[in-house]
Amino acid sequence: MIRNVIITFDYELFLGRETGTIENCVIRPTQLILDILIRNSAKAIFFVDATWLLFLRENFPRDFQQVSDQLKDIKKSGSSIELHLHPHWIHAYKMGNKIGFKSFHNYRLHSLSNQSVLDLFGKSIKLLESITLQKISCFRAGGFCIEPFNQIKDAFETFGIKYDFSVVPGIFLNDGTEYDFDFTDAPNISFYSFENNIRKQEQNGQFIEVPLSIYQNSPVFRLLNKIMLVITRDKIFGDGTGIQDKSFYFLKSLNRRFRFSKGMLSIDKTYSLLFKYLLKMQFSNSNLLVLLSHPKLVSKQALTNLFYISKNFNTLNTIELNQYLSGK
Repeated sequence: MIRNVIITFDYELFLGRETGTIENCVIRPTQLILDILIRNSAKAIFFVDATWLLFLRENFPRDFQQVSDQLKDIKKSGSSIELHLHPHWIHAYKMGNKIGFKSFHNYRLHSLSNQSVLDLFGKSIKLLESITLQKISCFRAGGFCIEPFNQIKDAFETFGIKYDFSVVPGIFLNDGTEYDFDFTDAPNISFYSFENNIRKQEQNGQFIEVPLSIYQNSPVFRLLNKIMLVITRDKIFGDGTGIQDKSFYFLKSLNRRFRFSKGMLSIDKTYSLLFKYLLKMQFSNSNLLVLLSHPKLVSKQALTNLFYISKNFNTLNTIELNQYLSGK
């Protein structure tokens, strides 16, 4: 059986008090990623935070040029550039050589008016396409905040977005803030068509959801993974801090830390032998895997995981994804 994988990277800075530097969060780790992909004749899909790029173009033109040059290299290597949006970048401001945020109120697209959403999609897609000369057809919402989908459906239709990568089946965040999402009832299948409700499969839906691959995450696995990462002194290359120190497993009490939960398949923060274990034990019958990673979270262990999966699986970029789904 041919085993296919879509390796996705959210290409962005950190979103907390310290955004980090483009050199350590984006440029350096992405080059290491590209070196491995090229060596294994593999491809990936890079979801580029275009709202951040719009800010860079206005405030840090040298950084913008450096990022633009790398996006061209990504495209040249055979990987794809697609759309990622964190709308609260509209509240970013320059502090000397650093970046600050006046507010995180617009973390979700849904905090904007319908016209503002259309304008943001339009400006962002125009910018990315002008850099890569590649048509944008895929989207991932910042923080997975894609719901309610009907509020941004017009943008998908207007700009020809066909594929969404924002759903993580079985995972939820119910914190009473603008960061919330709930995919507990989303179909846990390789892909499905949808129309107005991103969690509801519709045979004739005009859009296609490509969910992230999930696995059953046990307390023993979590503990062992953490111990091994500490022993190996694994450290991410990024030098920023996140918007909030939250786990997508939402284990806030000691009692909950000993429960089974859902985990997103990722090369990040996963010890290499345990990563291989997951692929063998929980995904042996899957002919399409979708992984999530971030250049800013890449480490030596993550690069080891990337080398393994890009060498042993058939990797898909956007064009090949379209061909793969058309053949089903």
